Amino acid sequence: MIDADLRARFETIIGIKNLDFQLIDELVKTDANILRPIKGVCFESFLVKMIKRAAPQAIIVDGQGDHDVDVFVSGKSIQVKTPITQLLKNPKTVKVALHKTHGDESRPNNLYSISKQSFDLLAVLHPVQGVLMVPWNEIPTHSSWPGHLADPASFALDSEYLNRWELIGLDGLTGQNIDDRTIPKDSELPFLSSVTFLEDFEIIATLCKPEYFRAAVMGLKGNLKEAWFASQLRDEGFETVEPVGPYPKYDVAYLSETKELVKIQTKGTSEGFCDPSELKIGVEVMGTHGKFPKRGYQRNMFDFLSIVVSEHQLPVEYKGTGLHFVIIPVIDLPIHYRVKKGSFFSNLAWDESGFRLTLYPNIKLFGLRDEANKLYFMPDLDSYTQIQGHKTIPENSNFRTSGPYYLDSFDRLV
Repeated sequence: MIDADLRARFETIIGIKNLDFQLIDELVKTDANILRPIKGVCFESFLVKMIKRAAPQAIIVDGQGDHDVDVFVSGKSIQVKTPITQLLKNPKTVKVALHKTHGDESRPNNLYSISKQSFDLLAVLHPVQGVLMVPWNEIPTHSSWPGHLADPASFALDSEYLNRWELIGLDGLTGQNIDDRTIPKDSELPFLSSVTFLEDFEIIATLCKPEYFRAAVMGLKGNLKEAWFASQLRDEGFETVEPVGPYPKYDVAYLSETKELVKIQTKGTSEGFCDPSELKIGVEVMGTHGKFPKRGYQRNMFDFLSIVVSEHQLPVEYKGTGLHFVIIPVIDLPIHYRVKKGSFFSNLAWDESGFRLTLYPNIKLFGLRDEANKLYFMPDLDSYTQIQGHKTIPENSNFRTSGPYYLDSFDRLV
């Protein structure tokens, strides 16, 4: 059971009040990129739990986020990994991804150098039962990058390092399966419980740890808002369609009355742009990698922007109401002021035809109330300045005369 205090902590971290845990369970079940890191950090909690239960005297110290060591047991530094291969009909090996997820992520810089030991043991969850405890000098080396550990690293399912608990000072447990993989019953997170073997409160407590925010929570936070908005569309009667193709630039789509595909990009608000005391909200509309103009979204990539707003970013009367949204047609969003000015800004890419529709990333709005006291938003033009003599919102931009955008209104959609 997830008690009220733990729920409140998690909702604060995730930025969503009155959170539907079923939505989390459904989301991770369908998105491997979110599930994978959550399973990884939960295995660390599972490993600690089983050791504490089997050997209460063991001294266990947490590692730090974005470091090579996940946990210390009896003074031994351990990196914890879950398999990247599913259990097949006649399995022979178990494989784990073994590269750094922080710092320079290019090869071979993201591989572990054999000459610089980063941890003492690699703990790998066995697909059936038990844990492989592999010493650093027994991890396979990379076939293409000499002097580095393999990635992925492969181990025999009947490895000699299965349940080698004496390597962390637990001699009396050597060879024993101390992990209880009984799936908890009556779970609010039935899928996650079934793949982590943890109780609901243990899963959520794990995700509340600060060191896991980037690895496991950041992606969940954004995708939860996307999933929430998609559910709002369906509740309103829209026939939603999942994005297609590699790396789509929209998050959800629906079929119009004429069966045309209408694409929506969903973004959560940026805290730095929000001030409920002045009824101001804002969002960054751009990709997560690269430099501008390549990082920018193009106006023809989607049809609408949905800004998901948390209750604490709205006036006090919205307390306890959860998430909200504001929908803006993409045609209203401003084109970047640097478009066709490549020479001036010493970047000729801005002159290329493929970047002529690059959107300016910072969308700032301020709120007003109509005669019926309904909250709506307009472009906060006063918050934009000039850069090197160029207005960030050009005089001919549709954004200058756009709006109003009502809170929680689907009226803009076609």
